[in-house]
Amino acid sequence: MLIKRNVLEFVLGVSRKTHPKEFTGLLRGGPEIIEEVLLIPGSLFGENFATIRLDMKPIDPSIIGSVHSHPGNSFIPSKTDLRFFNKTGFIHLILKYPYKDIKDVAAYDNMGNRLELIVEE
Repeated sequence: MLIKRNVLEFVLGVSRKTHPKEFTGLLRGGPEIIEEVLLIPGSLFGENFATIRLDMKPIDPSIIGSVHSHPGNSFIPSKTDLRFFNKTGFIHLILKYPYKDIKDVAAYDNMGNRLELIVEE
């Protein structure tokens, strides 16, 4: 899966700004590329949690997945993450502290299998 550089820089930057709270959003794009992050009104960012109001999610076929940060040094999805993955698309990003670069980002399918993530130059 490809991710546009500006999208990568945005999610890393927002994760740094909200730390130690978690950040979350939805991903827009196509079958092979993440092109944009969608922030949903009413989303909550807290310590050890972040929630999206799925009732506020637009009916939009370009929404392909989700992104959220973990304030610790692990990007392994929790059981709650896996349940959320099934509601929001086919590609999911988890960012871990210190949110510096692509090495701090992991991509997963909605079953929790790790996927390769490549920055589009």
